[in-house]
Amino acid sequence: MNNIIQKLLRTGVSMGAGYLGAKVVEKVWEGTTGKYAPNAEDDDATMLQFVAFTTISAGVTALLEIGSQRAVSKAMKKTGNKNAQQLGKAEV
Repeated sequence: MNNIIQKLLRTGVSMGAGYLGAKVVEKVWEGTTGKYAPNAEDDDATMLQFVAFTTISAGVTALLEIGSQRAVSKAMKKTGNKNAQQLGKAEV
């Protein structure tokens, strides 16, 4: 694979992991609190709820993105690609 395909794959995996992380945290939040996840138009949510939700969401999303980047890196190494080592370095 060439470098452009690697970058596209890395971007797609990161976007997918970010989306998945956000949806998982929303569902867990709703199941735990019994309320929808707080958003900017939510007048009933407290500042503590906003901070807690965004902190948890960011942490879970970052962990999923890093894990997915490492998985892509390992997969690229198995294909014998010399540039695969660069794929595991995600910026969080």
